[in-house]
Amino acid sequence: MALSGMSVGIVCHYWYKYLDIKLPGRNMYIVLKKVIIDQLICSPLCITMFFVTLSILEKSNWAKLKDEIITKAHRLYIAEWIIWPPAQIFNFYFLPTKYRVVYDNIISLGYDVYTSHVKHDNFIYS
Repeated sequence: MALSGMSVGIVCHYWYKYLDIKLPGRNMYIVLKKVIIDQLICSPLCITMFFVTLSILEKSNWAKLKDEIITKAHRLYIAEWIIWPPAQIFNFYFLPTKYRVVYDNIISLGYDVYTSHVKHDNFIYS
């Protein structure tokens, strides 16, 4: 989980810088645009990175990785839409770019418990 979090943290660091360059400002219109773009682009990327990183560490094969993404990633994506938009509104509206990844990591302390549960849950949801 720590290595997965570090890889996602690096991506988020550069992602937030990119968003601030492309969408400068902190008014609510800009903040909501950033949140939607973050959820549609960065969230699926981070979920995929989570499964890929752990698959590499577990020395899993491609078929198992693909199956996990197909059967479990949607649970994380739904949770991402519940947890992260309110958190990111605060993040993008109030915090300078340099504090955004630290703030994300604080929120992630609780969220990662759920991601670990999803990752290691062998029950398949349809």
